[in-house]
Amino acid sequence: MSIFAFRSSVLDWNQVSTESMSPTIIEGDRVFVEKSAYDFAFPFTGWKAIELDNPSRGEIVVFKKQDSSQLLIKRIVGLPEETIEIVKNKVIANKVQADYKPLQSESFNHLDLYTRTQNEFALEIFKDAEHSIMIQKKSDHDFATAEPVYIPAGYYYVLGDNRDSSVDSRNIGLIHREQILGRGQTIAFSLDYSNFYIPRKDRFLRNLD
Repeated sequence: MSIFAFRSSVLDWNQVSTESMSPTIIEGDRVFVEKSAYDFAFPFTGWKAIELDNPSRGEIVVFKKQDSSQLLIKRIVGLPEETIEIVKNKVIANKVQADYKPLQSESFNHLDLYTRTQNEFALEIFKDAEHSIMIQKKSDHDFATAEPVYIPAGYYYVLGDNRDSSVDSRNIGLIHREQILGRGQTIAFSLDYSNFYIPRKDRFLRNLD
């Protein structure tokens, strides 16, 4: 029972079934979720008793989709009381565009050859955070450009690192603080779905950037 209580309120893992956070997280990864990163919740209840901290830009969070039991994992790019705009997959926060630099190949050489050749990879750099992103070379994504959005207090703007294949704030809207269940911390283990579910040992216990 104590193990289940620990997983309910402190640390759990979630299976990633989509490529929306590639190249950082790939299909088959199981991610440790630090449920006590922002709040202490009573085990099995989901009731948040104590607020410990607030999410920061660049952190990967697991949250419950509004009016649904579905869990999503995305990265925070917009904070409360900021205005966020997306122009051709580039993020502008309070009228300041993030910097973009080519990503070193070791950061995405774990992806299959087709994915590596069909996409471009960059380091997205804010004043307070930086992380890897992936963008299709030939993109006709409807949400590559999004109108400016003001983020009220208590809300966050999230994006997938795979900018052309992600359900995030561009189409489901802002995420309220109460929807966030924890912070993605480490890849617990990973299974290669395309190769008979063989474990990817090189991804075990890899920290998430």
